[in-house]
Amino acid sequence: MIKNIVFDLGNVLIKYDPMEFILKNIKSENRKQFYDIIFQGEEWKKLDRGVLSYDEAVEIFSQKIPEERENIVKLFENDVQDVLFPIEKNIELVKKLKEKGYKLYILSNFHEKAFYKMKEKCEFEKIFHGYIVSFENHLLKPEKEIYEVLLKRFELVPEETLFIDDIKENIDGAIGVGIQGKQLKNYNELEKILKSLKLF
Repeated sequence: MIKNIVFDLGNVLIKYDPMEFILKNIKSENRKQFYDIIFQGEEWKKLDRGVLSYDEAVEIFSQKIPEERENIVKLFENDVQDVLFPIEKNIELVKKLKEKGYKLYILSNFHEKAFYKMKEKCEFEKIFHGYIVSFENHLLKPEKEIYEVLLKRFELVPEETLFIDDIKENIDGAIGVGIQGKQLKNYNELEKILKSLKLF
């Protein structure tokens, strides 16, 4: 029986859409380079891991694409909120799960400043019983250790715990430590998945 439900954030409860910022701000000839360097590079993972600051990232990225320094500063000065959009209908579904008595948690790869902004905006403290975020622990999904931190910190029984994430590798990581996992390939299908698991 599932007693605990753990949610990823990006494209589960929060839409992660770098192209929203890029199309609004970046010249067409620079868009692919901007996307690849900022959002696909190793620095983004280091920000998730909590081993690189926004100030350091701005300097590194500005050296790689100096003509876009102004937009790089703009992106990080606003704590990358311009690429993150709460999925209100999914957050409402999570609130319903809380009303039904499930223990709810967050397990996500996320930057420190971006997470705290989103935590406040979405009032996570009122919904979730706890969270494990990559920057705090210097660990990333799907590394085995981050799932073990989740289980240990909140004293969760793996077989009673369900993890929902949009990325298959992250689900596989959870299954590897005995947690049940369900991939959410499209954030519009969260309600359908929850009902198929008879959680409502």
